[in-house]
Amino acid sequence: MQHSDVKEIAIVSPVAHGQSKDSAKWDVVNGMKVAVAFVNTDIEQARKKVLGVTDVSCFERYGVKGPQASQWLASRGITIPVNPNTWTYCDQKTLVLRLGSSEFLIEDQLDGSACNKLASDTARVAGVYKVPRADAAFILSGNEVLNLFSELCSLDLREKSLGDKDVVMTQVAGISATVLRQTIGNEPVYRVWCDGTYGSYLWEVLTEIAVELGGGAVGIAKY
Repeated sequence: MQHSDVKEIAIVSPVAHGQSKDSAKWDVVNGMKVAVAFVNTDIEQARKKVLGVTDVSCFERYGVKGPQASQWLASRGITIPVNPNTWTYCDQKTLVLRLGSSEFLIEDQLDGSACNKLASDTARVAGVYKVPRADAAFILSGNEVLNLFSELCSLDLREKSLGDKDVVMTQVAGISATVLRQTIGNEPVYRVWCDGTYGSYLWEVLTEIAVELGGGAVGIAKY
């Protein structure tokens, strides 16, 4: 995770406006100004166990699609999920989501480097098309997550219904979103992506319910 002085010119997280009343502590991660903390460590750790909401829009992403996209990614060392609407790890530092049969979302986790390498490859290849990504992205943690989803999502996202490597496209609080289950540091969490223009709205909805259930906002520094 690359930090720098917040005085440098940086993109602001698409979620930032929704955090304006949250007393966030800010830093720049991967060139984006993002909330790294909200309250002290003990409180945020307690929130994570109940229902924590974390903005990870600063994770690097790369989108690509086309009939030759899977071959192109594989030739660059990216592990490809075999089936549509599934995901996998590439070297444990990068998520690879297969959205349908021929579109992919690549997302570096902290300390990942695949996206920058892919972006630096500017050679045109027939059947391979870059897909611009401007996602708002979240980590939802804690034992009340499914209660939150029961209020906001019509799909059953329990473990027996959402497989370990499944990717689902659904509606969360009326917003089109991509959802999967992931394990981070031995902790089961849910990941949610949506169009960045809805980021602040979704943050406000998620954190409002989280507070009602005994959790709340958690800074990215906890990951």
